[in-house]
Amino acid sequence: MPTVIVRGQASGFAQEITAGPHRLAADEPSSAGGTETGPNPYEFLLAALGA
Repeated sequence: MPTVIVRGQASGFAQEITAGPHRLAADEPSSAGGTETGPNPYEFLLAALGA
């Protein structure tokens, strides 16, 4: 199983996710205080269920 690493800053909601050789970005929508640099956690959950 590949290693999954999640990195973020102390402020804000943006996260950098590394899953094996793949890089992903996650964030919250601007309406929730994020910067919309990637899908929100619920969108990732739905994508995972669909996969």
